[in-house]
Amino acid sequence: MVRIAASSDNHLDINRVDVDQVIQAEAQALTELHIDYYLIVGDVSNRFNRTLNYVDQLQAALPATQVFFVAGNHDMSHDISENELETLKHPNYLHNQYVDLPNMDWRIIGLNGWYDYGFAPDLPESEAAGFHFGRFYDRIIDQNESDLQRYQRAYEQLTQQLTAGATAHKRMIVMTHFVPISDDLLPNTAKPRELVNAMLGSPRTGMVLEQVPGVRHVVFGHAHVTAPMRQHGLVQYDNVSLGVRRRNDWPEATFMSSWKKRLKILEVNA
Repeated sequence: MVRIAASSDNHLDINRVDVDQVIQAEAQALTELHIDYYLIVGDVSNRFNRTLNYVDQLQAALPATQVFFVAGNHDMSHDISENELETLKHPNYLHNQYVDLPNMDWRIIGLNGWYDYGFAPDLPESEAAGFHFGRFYDRIIDQNESDLQRYQRAYEQLTQQLTAGATAHKRMIVMTHFVPISDDLLPNTAKPRELVNAMLGSPRTGMVLEQVPGVRHVVFGHAHVTAPMRQHGLVQYDNVSLGVRRRNDWPEATFMSSWKKRLKILEVNA
């Protein structure tokens, strides 16, 4: 049996936690839980170099656990270009890559992802783009194409990874930052909510995940909601985001108690 843990949207800088203490506490908890793989599903911090430093330090503190991460929109906002996000080679960075679990038919696939306004289908594209590049946090991310073009690239990457996994007869666990299903999104009853929903992900992601044989688990974040596991056909979806304390996202009073409560643990067998 292999034990896999996943967490997203820890926002270490926004939450103003002591990163060294968090690394020590998380390493101790993951070791005590006998975790073989720890998946960080984006939004560690607001600077990619800071995120990378955290991952490097956490991996060094976890000799018996393999750490993998993908980038969320906050990680993308500084210290990294759009091209570098696609081409970076780092042993813990799993964007558009996969790892096969030894002596098992399980594969972990990583993808940063993006959004195509699909969760706000009645919102004009020009209005959604105006919000993104005018007032939304992501306006500071390096981007030389439209959101629809950027999402299409991510969709094609995911499709290729899933097809390769199915061809290899793998059961697949997918980690991607952006939201693939609408189950827990608030309805588009007011313009502010509609604009935010447009930036959360795409229903096309969920559709392809459910169409390709072999996909069994999907862990994602970005939307700071506490929700139960959602089952679509053979695919289990878990939003593993922790979120921001000042917005009352945390389920407990402290960062570590909240992180432990929101940590998703999967057990897979050969």
